[in-house]
Amino acid sequence: MKKLIALLALSASTLAHAATIDWPLSYEGKSTNAFIWDKRAKELIQTRVPSKLARDVLAGLGGPPEPVFVVDKRYVSASACVPHACPEKGFFWMDTQTGQGLGADIFDGALRLGSNSLSAKQIPAPARRALIDWMSANDVTPVSVEFIDNRGASTSIDAAQFKPAAHFEPSAEGPSYDCKAAVTRVEKTICADAALAKQDLALAKLLKEIRQGHDSIASRNELRDFQRKWLKERDTTCAPAADINACLGKQYQAQNDRLMNWIPGR
Repeated sequence: MKKLIALLALSASTLAHAATIDWPLSYEGKSTNAFIWDKRAKELIQTRVPSKLARDVLAGLGGPPEPVFVVDKRYVSASACVPHACPEKGFFWMDTQTGQGLGADIFDGALRLGSNSLSAKQIPAPARRALIDWMSANDVTPVSVEFIDNRGASTSIDAAQFKPAAHFEPSAEGPSYDCKAAVTRVEKTICADAALAKQDLALAKLLKEIRQGHDSIASRNELRDFQRKWLKERDTTCAPAADINACLGKQYQAQNDRLMNWIPGR
């Protein structure tokens, strides 16, 4: 009987949200803060995320933001971190065609998910991908996963289902890339020079910090293009240089200085 009541409650909730809500699509590429400041956002999240979790999701979305992502002109995801406590992060995903939503909060490896229209066994593949991409971008790996349903009941989920794909992790000595895959003269020279390897790693870390400090896709793309242009300049200038090590050292220092003063739109 209890199972029947739970299924009926879930079905009723699903039907209640089965409506197209397309206004979140207008925030594609913009700051999550802009999205959360929309007067409609709070109610949207509160009606799709269980009250047991909604407050934490809203708190997480109100801090230092990331861009709003839209996939297939349908799926929207927004994320940020709790003000003055950025290790705790909030996430919201929505299917604008069905109205279904999913909220998430992660702190110290403990990932909590919640939905008023989905169950622990019915998390859509687009939502799962968005969650994993979000955690991967923030270098976060869940140790435990708890799902909260529309009744406030909790279910444990295997954390392996949400583990980001393994990727290369540079050593403290650098460089930022895998020297086993080095092909060009420039790449091999950096790998063979301890000072250059550290410069490369330091520049990569600086680039990531700057990227995360900008909350729109347009700014992040501009930064990406800025760095790609420099990489070509570095290789073109230094590959034929007689003293390639000195050339690369100057190139890295110059780019570090430029990045420290980089502003979108310049």
